[in-house]
Amino acid sequence: MRLAKKVAAGAQFIQTQYVYDLPRLRSFMRGVEELGLLDRVFLLIGVGPIRSAKAAEWMRRHVPGVHIPDAIVERLAGAQDPAREGRNICVELIQEIRSMRGVHGVHVMAYRQEEAVAEIITRSGVLDGRTPWHPGRDQNSADRKAS
Repeated sequence: MRLAKKVAAGAQFIQTQYVYDLPRLRSFMRGVEELGLLDRVFLLIGVGPIRSAKAAEWMRRHVPGVHIPDAIVERLAGAQDPAREGRNICVELIQEIRSMRGVHGVHVMAYRQEEAVAEIITRSGVLDGRTPWHPGRDQNSADRKAS
């Protein structure tokens, strides 16, 4: 209902907080569809790698609106390399989320792990062989084409 109020007030773009609970996201998306909002708003789902079970526990206690299932925390706790496992989880989430009806993209939020974003995007497959835009490289080529 809060999303419906935002759309009624003129919102065209919504970005969620971190999402780690896919069943909860699916339920939310069903509600979005039932309210007739799928074609009225662009939805970007927030995702991000978690470095450790301790970080996941901290997020659960201190970041409003973030639900991290016990299975994710346990997976991180049992991993030999928790930071790597956190990146793996993020890749898996992106692969699932991108197929959901009504989702227009993801926003990878990698707090203090910015160096991991390129790996996560590449491994997730969202680029499908496309070359991402690069400010120095692509601006120059656009200037050359225009002249």
